[in-house]
Amino acid sequence: MVITCPNCAFSKDVPPEKMPAHSVIATCPNCSCRFRFSPAEGVPGTQPGTAAAPPARKNAPLDADDPLPPGAVVPGRDTIRESPATAREDNAEEDMRLAANRAYSQEAARFDISGKETTGSPAGNPWAAAPAPYGWFAAFYQTVLCVMFAAPRFFGALRPQPRPLRALGFYLLVSVAQIVVERFWGYMLLQYMTAGGSPADPQLAKLLAMLAPQANLAMTVLLRTGLLVLELYFFSAIIHLAYRFLAPDRADFSLVFQVIAYSAAPSLLCVIPLIGSLAGFVWGLSCITAGCRISLRLSWGQTLTGFAPACLAALMFLTQLMRAAQG
Repeated sequence: MVITCPNCAFSKDVPPEKMPAHSVIATCPNCSCRFRFSPAEGVPGTQPGTAAAPPARKNAPLDADDPLPPGAVVPGRDTIRESPATAREDNAEEDMRLAANRAYSQEAARFDISGKETTGSPAGNPWAAAPAPYGWFAAFYQTVLCVMFAAPRFFGALRPQPRPLRALGFYLLVSVAQIVVERFWGYMLLQYMTAGGSPADPQLAKLLAMLAPQANLAMTVLLRTGLLVLELYFFSAIIHLAYRFLAPDRADFSLVFQVIAYSAAPSLLCVIPLIGSLAGFVWGLSCITAGCRISLRLSWGQTLTGFAPACLAALMFLTQLMRAAQG
């Protein structure tokens, strides 16, 4: 028997063995129009407001406008309508699978590439989610590891922020720790060099005084932290201004600020005497370079060119500092 859709005139020949024994609601495979069909009366008309109805989920339970009994065969379909109890069981199993997949994804997102748990850290930044879930110290420690050993993932997940206070707080903690540790090593070096009395060389004495200043620790931390914060804002502004000329559609001050602030993490290598501070400085520059390129989506040429004004300013500052030390 040939059944014709009353909406789009699509026709299909249904074998006699698939014809229903009573009136059913059929769905056109061409336009999704639903219409009532009866072997005795044919196609009396379409169901109102169903021509653009979305396809139902597989094994969806029966609703009020689709009164098909269990086992009914719908022309245009190759499946048999299941009973409501079977449909509910299948839907429950599908919901359980979806819930299990979501739980697995959330559990997998708790771990970074090193296998360490970072639950609650938005986009791989544990410090941004602190103190959840394990406290401030754990978040600080995990952020240091991410910056130093997973920089592409960490900086690629940074987003612009109107006031990046979390990044500033992280930078202040690293700065204070660096100042205290360097003051300690300077004091130890001073004690070692002056074990037999004051050094005869005045230049050596001046150098030792610079490494271990005589001011109290609180004043030293306050002054040097203030200078480091000024340097953070100064170099962030210079680099951002350079990127405004190189890539105006991608330059963002908050991103540059966050990259430089979080790139201070390698400075904690100062706990290693003699070479720790130098290694941390070089590592930090590498993090800044990679972070600006990844977070701002720049090319290597644009990234390195944007550092030119900052490097020039740093060179002039070091020159003036050396002249003041010699004088």
